[in-house]
Formats: sequence, structure tokens, C-alpha cells
Amino acid sequence: MIAALTSYTLRHRAIILALLVLFIFAGINAYEHLPVEAFPDVSNLSVQIITLFPGHAAEEVERLVTIPIENQMNGVPKLVSLRSISLFGLSQVTMVFEDGADADYVRGQVFQFLSLVTLPPTAQASLSPNATPIGEIYRYTLKAPREFSPVELKALEDWVVERKLRTVPGVVDVVGFGGPTKQYQVQVNPIKLRAYNVSLAQVFTALANGNRNAGGSYVEHGSEMYVVRGLGFVRNKEDIEAIAVDSRNGTPIRIGDIATVIIGHAVRLGRVGMLFKNPNGVVDNDDAVQGIVIMRRGENPKTVLERIHREVEEINEKYLPPEVKMVPHYDRTELTQRTLHTVRKNMSEGIGLVVRYSRHSQGLGKYLTSLFVSLAVPVSLLGAYTLLDMRGIPANLISMGAIDFGIIVDSAVVIMENLLRLLHERRHTNPSLPAVIVEAIAEMGRPILFSKTILLAAFIPLYTLQRVEGRIFRPMALTLTFALIAGTVFAVAVVPALASFALGGKIRLEESWIVRGLLRLYRPALDFAWHHRPLILGLASAVVMSGAVCYHFVGTEFLPKLDEGALWVRIFMPKSISPSLAAKITGDVRRRLASFPEATNVLSQLGR
Repeated sequence: MIAALTSYTLRHRAIILALLVLFIFAGINAYEHLPVEAFPDVSNLSVQIITLFPGHAAEEVERLVTIPIENQMNGVPKLVSLRSISLFGLSQVTMVFEDGADADYVRGQVFQFLSLVTLPPTAQASLSPNATPIGEIYRYTLKAPREFSPVELKALEDWVVERKLRTVPGVVDVVGFGGPTKQYQVQVNPIKLRAYNVSLAQVFTALANGNRNAGGSYVEHGSEMYVVRGLGFVRNKEDIEAIAVDSRNGTPIRIGDIATVIIGHAVRLGRVGMLFKNPNGVVDNDDAVQGIVIMRRGENPKTVLERIHREVEEINEKYLPPEVKMVPHYDRTELTQRTLHTVRKNMSEGIGLVVRYSRHSQGLGKYLTSLFVSLAVPVSLLGAYTLLDMRGIPANLISMGAIDFGIIVDSAVVIMENLLRLLHERRHTNPSLPAVIVEAIAEMGRPILFSKTILLAAFIPLYTLQRVEGRIFRPMALTLTFALIAGTVFAVAVVPALASFALGGKIRLEESWIVRGLLRLYRPALDFAWHHRPLILGLASAVVMSGAVCYHFVGTEFLPKLDEGALWVRIFMPKSISPSLAAKITGDVRRRLASFPEATNVLSQLGR
């Protein structure tokens, strides 16, 4: 079978080379679209139900919101575990699902079951964005002169920046953090309420009814139609003050008669501080406005970040006041570029080493022959990229770093070496090059396929891993498997066609000086080992035992170290601490951390 395949490739070399070119272009296209992550996403498929229940204690939130949601969600298909937390005014229920479950399907099921839960009228439940815990790829703050108040910056963040960033393809949500939210507040005077004999319920009803538009019919005027509507939405404090609560003898009692309307901010449960170091000194903003951009599950971080950069540039130029700018303080681009640089560097260095080794160590005749053998490396990588893209598996530094170029290229090297050996042995008989190629492939084809089968069988335990371990090591095993398959197909099907071009003319087949030097050392060492076998076996056993002893003292890591140059410091405070004291402590910690010369900026987040 292998001989027949080789004969076919030699008869149709043009077709094989055309297919090779198409395969290379397909691999490059897959590489451009393949999501590349700096580190594997080990998180479970989970969905969170976040319910806001303002003004209620944790006990009431647990009893009225969290427990009813938990009871209903226990019937969701493919559910593995469920946990919850209840805080002041907030309930969070987290559901973890089976490996391999479809994210859209389980989110649809959760939404369907959530509609069956009976919640208090003021409770607002929603699902978390369709993202992963490592989906936070971009963070920024709004920088402005002192004349811009935090309330104004928060309004720009909520109504301008977030709305524009959510239009970026691949962005599932933008979360604002920090800054006071503008709020029109009605401060009721109890004495005037009693004097006018008006209840708070009447005030609430009047405010709700006085802030709405009313639809009507239409009026025909000649050949035109005019729609009739009543405009009642409030636009400023004066409109709120003019809302009628009740009337006495035809005289209206307005909000302005019993209360004071002011512009304030909503109750704050979170605060952001940002400290920058620059040549002019330290800039410490104790009340910054921050935005966190979250990427949709399964998107390519590199592509999404490029779109975000273009959108941020447009927002700064066209949609924000000239004095206000978006300033990023975390960008995944640098880490992603570092990962891509590592992959490109490994591939280029691997090709270079294989070319030099093939030329100088093995003496593979011509540079063209060595180059054809070395093509196994990029072709195998492109094959791995193509199959990963077809399977929807993102690449990462762990999976791509596990590729062993020696294992990938050895099939092509062995075939070329055997071909050169046969040509050297029959150099005086003027053999037919196609016949020698078919014979060389037929001799080495079965051993190569058998050895690759053994290697692939060694990955079977990795394919069976589940949960976190499977998410780390299964992409690595699949990547190396795809690369091995592509490299073997290249060696058996493409190398014969390329060899027929490279081996024309006179070829030097002598051993290189490196091989001759190594043989001069190897042959005496082999002779010594043969005559002193007990000594060699004893030394080998001692080495194995020493390795077994040292194994227990060697440190291990579950994941390789990926240092972004940042430290994450968490501070635990008493649950009953006041927001003002917590903000003071956080600011002090922020300045103490910034006192280290190595620190360039410090971001602090308090509350939620």
C-alpha cells in the first residue's frame, strides 16, 4: 500500500505540490483565525444568576430570593453543582455544568427555569454575560481635569463609553466600576407632610405617575395626520417640583411644597482608586471611574483587542470632550503578543536547527534536500493549526510549547537518510531514481507508522482526563497528535515528490566531520561498555535510584509560571466596617504599595 502511494505521488508530482500549496494557505488562514490564549482556560462552564434586591438585609435576600432560585434551578439539565451567596441587596447563584455541554443550550434552560421563579416585585434577576473568568481583557479609567466632577465622568462612562464599546464584535459586556451615579433625590419634609395631611405613599404614586408620557389618537388636518400624545417625562428639578401630589379646594399640592429636590448620587457600594507615577511626581485619584471590557466566550483575544483599540481611539477623538480621555491600565495585548512571539520563535529556531543538523551532522547531500526535510516542521504546525481550528480548540503557550520538533521531523529524516543510503550503495549501477524512492519508502514506511502509533497511544491517558486537568492537558495532547499526523503524512506522501527534484545531479554522500568525530568517541565507549557490562548496569541502576530519591525533593507546579508583572493583593476587612473607613484604609494601602520603586501604578477596588 505504501509502495503504491509512493508510486502515485511520483507520477503526479504536480498534483501533490499543488495540494501542498493549498494546505499551506489553509494552515496560514487557520493560524490567523485560531484563538491564541496566553494560558489555558481551566474554568468550568458556569452560569450565574445575579439578582438585585435593593435595601434588604442578607437574611431577607437569602429567604426571599436565593432559596427560591436554588429550589427551581435544581432541575436544570446537565447541572453538576450549585452554590450561592447572599449579601446586602444582592443575591448570586452560580451553577456549574458538565464538560462538553453547549453554553447556549444551558443558558437557555436557565433562563426558562428562571421565568418560573416567583420573586418580590422590586427584585431584578439577570444572567451573567456569556464569558469566562479570564474574559477580562481590557481595563481603563477616564482621565479628566479637576473641573470635571466624578458624577460627570460616571455619566460619560455609562452613557457614552460603555454603549460604544458594547458595539465591538466579540465584546459581550462592559462593566463600570467606581464613580457616583447621578440621581435626582426628593428629600421629603415630615413636618410639611403632616401639615398638608399627605402620606409617603401618595408621594411615591405621584412621582411614578408624573414621570411618563401618555399616548393618544390622531387628528386629521387637511391631507395630513397629527399624532396626539401627552409629554410627561421630567427633564430637570423644576419638572419634579411641579408634580402634583394632591389638591385642596382646587389648589394643587406639589412636590416642591412638601419636599426639596436636589441632584445627588445613588448609594455607593464600591470605589476605585488609581495611582500613577510619572516624571512630574505621583498622581493619586481616590475616586476614579473604571471600565472593564469582557470578551465573549470562544472569541480570539488578539482580534477582539485590535477592534477595541480602534474603538477606543475613535471614542477619544469623536465622542468624549477634548479634555477627557480613556487611559488603559490593563491590556491583554502585551501578553498575547509575547505568546505569539514565543510560538514564532520556536518555529523559526526549530526549522533553523533542523536545517543545520541535516546539513552538517547528517550530510543530507544538498541544502535543498535539508530544506525539504525541514519543511516538515512548518507543515506539521500548520496542520495542527488547521485541525485545532476545525475542532474549535484555542491554542495556548502550553499546548504549542509541547510540540517536539525532533519527533515531528524524524520521519522525513529517516526516509531521506534511507534513500541516500540506497543511492550510495547502488551508485555504480546507475539506478532509476523513482524505483529507489519507492523502495526506500516501502522499507521505512511500516516502521515509521508503527513508531508513530506507539507515540499516539501514549497520549490516550491524557485524552481521558476530565474537568480542570482535561482542559489543561487535552489541548496539549491534541496539538501534538495533530502535528504528528501532519508530519507523518508529509514524510510518506510529500517527501518522495520533493526528493525527486532535490536528488537530481551529483550528490555528496560522505559523512560530515561532526559525525566522524562523534563516531571516534562512540566506538571506543561502546567497546568498553560491552566488556564491562556489570559495571555499566550498576552505574545505570545507581543513576535511576538517585533520580527516584531526588524526585521527592523537586518542587512541582500545576501550571507553568506566567508573570504579567503585576501583583494582586486582597485585603479582608470586618463585614460591618463603614464605607468611609474602608476607603481610608484602602487609600493608605494603595500609597504604601506605590512607595516601592518597582511599582509603576496601583489600582484599588473597594466593594462592588
